[in-house]
Amino acid sequence: MKLFRWYYGPLLVLGAWWLPTIEANAETDVETNAVSVACRAGMNTAAGSTGNVNIGSKITPANAHNASLTVTLIYSCTNLGSTAGTVSVCLGADGGSYDPTNISPRYMSINGPGTNPRLAFTMTQNNTLWGTRNGSGSEYNSGAHPIAAGSTIKGQTDITFSLVSDPSNVNATPGVYTSSFLEKGNTTLRYEDGDHTNPNADCTKGIQAVFRFPFTVEATVIPSCEITAKPTDINLKNIAASATNTKGSTSIGVTCTNGAAYNIGLAPSNGNVNGAGIMTGTILNSDVIPYQLQSTDGTAWGNTLLAESIKNGVADKGTGVNQSHIVHVVVPSADFKPDYYSDIVNISVNY
Repeated sequence: MKLFRWYYGPLLVLGAWWLPTIEANAETDVETNAVSVACRAGMNTAAGSTGNVNIGSKITPANAHNASLTVTLIYSCTNLGSTAGTVSVCLGADGGSYDPTNISPRYMSINGPGTNPRLAFTMTQNNTLWGTRNGSGSEYNSGAHPIAAGSTIKGQTDITFSLVSDPSNVNATPGVYTSSFLEKGNTTLRYEDGDHTNPNADCTKGIQAVFRFPFTVEATVIPSCEITAKPTDINLKNIAASATNTKGSTSIGVTCTNGAAYNIGLAPSNGNVNGAGIMTGTILNSDVIPYQLQSTDGTAWGNTLLAESIKNGVADKGTGVNQSHIVHVVVPSADFKPDYYSDIVNISVNY
């Protein structure tokens, strides 16, 4: 009996050695054939690169509330395994460096986070505010896509960057405004892969990629002016030949970038740089009626101004909204043939 037990013991030990060896080989085969996916993305650039979005290099009061640019957010996923499967990708972004918690709207600034002046903008995807899973807005979800063993699939979605109607944009002064989405917390790239046991991969349950998709947003506000309220004709109506120093007025509306210096010049059709014009009658009437253009304080309003010098124009500084300037005309004498007299005055705005 003792000899029998001695031989039986090694047989049991031998079996114990063989069984684990068979199980180890099975685990190795499963790992070799597993779906193993890695994903990356890029905003307005190749996936895996740092992107840049320039909404506009010539932002003025005329487009500070609606300038927009649509760019492509690209992603790619590679199946590193040898088994076909599926992959799902989720992409999101917070408020950026100015204020990560605020996405409606987001802001760019000249002097860094939380400072003025600033520009308000939105980022939308399919006309929906684009945000993050745990914050406001909606992240992009690609849904499950098939991916072959050893292959790479690519996908994309359009993101629209738009300046919006906001007091900040009206008050924006000239300069380059930026907001960065470079920190890890600013963007999210989550993905999940699946095999035959999980064909409908769901990125809402996926892992966060190490490389997300860092990018910057910028826009440049430039000094600009526009005549936004055209003057009406100055109609002196019927005046007696004996009338002297007859006066009339109109107004010019100008909208200039906040803080931008500008000056307005007026030039009668005779080219007089001091605003001294003449009104002519009908073709059969050789008489002309002299008149003088003046600013509110009674000073002659002419056109000797230059961009860097006021001269005899009227100067002001832009506020981002319409500013009204009154123009006066004085007719010293009306002792001329009865007729309809008129002239055209050219307006120039230098800034």
